Amino acid sequence: MKPLLALLLVLGLCLGASAQWTPGPGTRLESAEGVEGLRRSVSREGRSAEVHLAVFSPKTFTVAVMDNPAGDWTLATAAQKRGALAAVNGGYFHPDRTPLGLVVRQGRELHAMEKARLLSGLVYATPSQIGLVRVHEFKRPASLSAALQAGPFLVDGGRTVPGLNADRVAARTVVFTEDSGRFGLLVCHAATLAETAQILATPGLTGTGRRITRALNLDGGSSTGFWLRGPGGAAAISLPEGKEVRNYLAVVPRTEAAR
Repeated sequence: MKPLLALLLVLGLCLGASAQWTPGPGTRLESAEGVEGLRRSVSREGRSAEVHLAVFSPKTFTVAVMDNPAGDWTLATAAQKRGALAAVNGGYFHPDRTPLGLVVRQGRELHAMEKARLLSGLVYATPSQIGLVRVHEFKRPASLSAALQAGPFLVDGGRTVPGLNADRVAARTVVFTEDSGRFGLLVCHAATLAETAQILATPGLTGTGRRITRALNLDGGSSTGFWLRGPGGAAAISLPEGKEVRNYLAVVPRTEAAR
C-alpha cells in the first residue's frame, strides 16, 4: 500500500472513531414549574439512543434519597408520596437488598461509605447546597441531609472519562451538573457506558449553549426508571423500573427537603 493511501486510511479510521453524537430536536415535557423536562434522540453513524432528562436549579430545589428496604414502593408511588418533581432509580444493592456504598436519608446514615473501584463518586445534599464529587474529594459536612454513592464517573471537566466499558449495551441512569450550575437527572436507553459518556459530553444536549461538566452513573439496566411530575401533580411521564430496587433519587423543593 502506498504511504499516502495508508495515511488517508488511518485518518479516516480515526475520524470515524471520534465522530460525535448528534442531538435531534428535543421535545419539551410538560413538567412542574421550575423543573425542565426534555426527551431527545441522539444518533451517530447508524446508532441511535433516546434520553429523558429533568434539569433544575440548586437554588430552588435539592435532591433527596427515597428508601425502599422491603420493596413496598415503585418509583412512581414513592415519588408521588414524597411530593417529588422528578425521580430516578438510585444506587447499587446486593441480592438481599443491602445497599452498596454510602446512603444517607434525611440526615440518617443507612449504609456506610465503601471503597471499591466501581463506587468512585457520590451525589450529596446539605440544607444549602448539592454536590457531585469523587470519593476522594468528599469532606463530610456536619449538616449532611442526603447522599448516594455510585459510579463510575462518566464525564469530568466536560470531557468523557477514559476506560469506560464500550461493549455492554443497556439502559443507563445518570445524575449530572452543567456549566450553568444546574443539576439534572437523566436516563439513556440502549447505550454502552462509553457511548453514554460521549452523549453526555455532547454540547447542547440539555439546551442551547449549555454543557454537562460532571456526570455520575447510577444503577442501570433493569433498575432504570424515570418519573417526571406534571403541572397538575400527576405524572407528565413515567418510565417504570423493570425490577424492585433498594432506593431512589428525587428532586424536591428545597423548602421540603426535611420531609
